[in-house]
Amino acid sequence: MSKTKHVTTLGFWSAIAAAVLTVAFAILSIAFTPEEWSDIASYANSFASIQMASFIPVLFLAPTMVLLMVCIHYRATEDKRVLSLTAVAFTTIYATLICTNYYLQLFVVRLNILNRDLESLSILAMPNLRSVFFAFEAIGYAFLSLATLVITPIFTEGTLENWIRWLLIITGALGLFGVVVAPFDQPMLIFAGLGLWSLLFPIAMVLIGLFFRGTRGNTETQSNLRR
Repeated sequence: MSKTKHVTTLGFWSAIAAAVLTVAFAILSIAFTPEEWSDIASYANSFASIQMASFIPVLFLAPTMVLLMVCIHYRATEDKRVLSLTAVAFTTIYATLICTNYYLQLFVVRLNILNRDLESLSILAMPNLRSVFFAFEAIGYAFLSLATLVITPIFTEGTLENWIRWLLIITGALGLFGVVVAPFDQPMLIFAGLGLWSLLFPIAMVLIGLFFRGTRGNTETQSNLRR
């Protein structure tokens, strides 16, 4: 398989995987929402490990997005590769923050709650919107949002790419909106933005998958012509 076929195949499947993982995260978050935060003792009393089910797809989403951005970088024209490489760097920062954050929830927070060792745990617990977790979450997705905004000039040709560009602009703006309002303790605004992001981001990923699918078709046609 040629390098171009590798890029288009990996680009297609990583985009589709990103869409599926985002939808899975949204569904599991709604299905297993913990009780509204009051304090760590109340959270621990009502805690069940299944409440952290939504963390699993996010752990896979982060490296998937890195792979997708690398594929987009290889598909970008030479004059736009500085943008795509910047997006790869931003997405790598996002993946590092988010994977660390969610692994700490599954490991440190979960095990300490199950063992009833609650001292100083509220500063780490996910439902606490004033926690270290939520701060890391906000800044992590800010870097992903910056990455999606940076790559928008790559998608400029045809109806499909126009849809991709505008969806990336909207989802990127929503992500930055979240990181701006988070320090002002406005959970309704944060969750409204997250809900809209969770709806539009998978659509953008599916369209990017179709973009790579179309690229693969063009590559195969050109290969057949050369024969």
